Amino acid sequence: MISKIRMGVVGAAALGTAAFVIPAGGAQALSAAPQTKTVSVQAQDAGTRAAAATCWTRVIRVNGGNLKYRECDSGNYRKVTGVLNDTKTNGRCVWAKIRFVPTGGTKTYKDCGGATTKFSTGWKRAADARVTLS
Repeated sequence: MISKIRMGVVGAAALGTAAFVIPAGGAQALSAAPQTKTVSVQAQDAGTRAAAATCWTRVIRVNGGNLKYRECDSGNYRKVTGVLNDTKTNGRCVWAKIRFVPTGGTKTYKDCGGATTKFSTGWKRAADARVTLS
């Protein structure tokens, strides 16, 4: 907008972070400071923890199945996502169990052949997640 103003007499004064421009033939002040919005980037709930998380991937194999999972740690929160696969279609299922320590919460997932089972525990308050496959 300032580039479209015909400049005759221009006075600019820096006041804090705002600059004022006076167009020729007028005494109206226009703010030249960019409009900014302050946004906090600090994670305040379990749903926004992914930005500060440290993650690692592991694979567990047993006779008849495998589990590939990703565990993420963000302070006192843990999250496990993965894919469970029954490699033998013999009617026996493979089971993945995730136990969150010390809170004691447990999630169990199974796959009995066919399509793989994808899962995500979501963020849980815990110092560790113990993952087992049977």
